[in-house]
Amino acid sequence: MDISPKYEATLAEVAHQELLQQFKGKVLPPHHPLTRHIRRVVTRILEANNLGTLEAPEVHSRLLPAADVWSASEVDRVRPEVGGREWHLFVVNDDSVVNAMASFGDIVVFTGILPVAKDENGLAAVLGHEIGHAVARHASERYSSMKVFILLAMLIDLLGFPLSGFLARVLYDLPNSRAQELEADKIGLRLSARACFDPQAVPEMFKRLGRLEAAHSSGRIDFLATHPASEKRSKLLQEMLPEAYAVQAASPMCGATADHMAQFRDTWLGALDPDRMSEVRWS
Repeated sequence: MDISPKYEATLAEVAHQELLQQFKGKVLPPHHPLTRHIRRVVTRILEANNLGTLEAPEVHSRLLPAADVWSASEVDRVRPEVGGREWHLFVVNDDSVVNAMASFGDIVVFTGILPVAKDENGLAAVLGHEIGHAVARHASERYSSMKVFILLAMLIDLLGFPLSGFLARVLYDLPNSRAQELEADKIGLRLSARACFDPQAVPEMFKRLGRLEAAHSSGRIDFLATHPASEKRSKLLQEMLPEAYAVQAASPMCGATADHMAQFRDTWLGALDPDRMSEVRWS
């Protein structure tokens, strides 16, 4: 990837400021129930995977230092994707957009994705995937690859083929996009599993997304789609579940959760037979 850390930090700040302008007046406040719900899930994923923390709710922008020299001491003042430790969350109040995204440490969740997510486990599936893009530095990778995209378009143009921009996009950009999406799927499954969310919820969420796509589309040409078909993604993720459960079993956070549940059972249930719980009358 042909991009310097300093230039990557500049891209991160520019992207952050653009988000602030683009969604001005549309972002739900920190105390809104949906924002708090989403923050809980994001925080668990970040902390379980040692990826950093969310910004304080009242903070909406951070400016990089004006100094022209990149130094290691500035690491906490830049986006997580380029070495920082603080993430920014935007919950956009738009039920018509079924989407979420994350890059350069900015996480954007549209309220339209929540019915597809269904619950915390499904939301973790969505957020794990999007944070996976940032962890893999896909935004920087794609920016760096634009040089190859432009060169390929010029070469096709020189050969006399019409629609060179379209051909270059099909030959280079779309396959690369699908590869990034599948990579983010795999990373996201591990991230959410390590945070103790149910791995089975990941392929289930993609099944729901697939049904939504089928209901709103008369058909699709998979080769020309930036994202792989949801059914295909669900099947691949289903095959990865044994690995995800192994990741979850090895997670210290999940072990602690299991210990708390065991303590609750021992303290409050005592010698009660779980198979006869329906017979218990609570006073």
